[in-house]
Amino acid sequence: MSTYSRAGLRWSVNEILSLQREFELLGLSIDEISSKHNRSPDAIMYKLSEEGFADYNVLYSNYHNLNSPIPDKVNQIELDSYSDDEDNASEYCEDNDEDYIDGGDDESDESDDDNDDDEVTNLSERVDGLEDSISEIKSMLKQMMSSFSSNQSSSKSSLKY
Repeated sequence: MSTYSRAGLRWSVNEILSLQREFELLGLSIDEISSKHNRSPDAIMYKLSEEGFADYNVLYSNYHNLNSPIPDKVNQIELDSYSDDEDNASEYCEDNDEDYIDGGDDESDESDDDNDDDEVTNLSERVDGLEDSISEIKSMLKQMMSSFSSNQSSSKSSLKY
């Protein structure tokens, strides 16, 4: 059971502003912010990254001390044996390729081009519509000005008599 009562709940605008203030202005640690918001440290790091306040990879590395120096005594034989055997190496690799989005599909590039063409066409149609509307407004203004000036001249002529 999670001890974080707000785990999985949506972030409110006030909570995000509070998160930014605590991180940037007050300089609180991830653990301190986590306990204040009742959310996991990972959720705090992710939200800071998502909102553009910090880089998730840097936060994660610093939080888990991944930037610490590598110990001098490394068993080179063990490392070599895993690099030769791809199956064994994958067991020790923590990479998760599920988050990777393959953008190398030629078909998706074509559909992106079609979407771009549709957007350009839509934008052109909107611009044409705006130009037509402006022309109509000009015509209406000319009519209003001519009727206004004719009303003024007739009222002036009635005042002279």
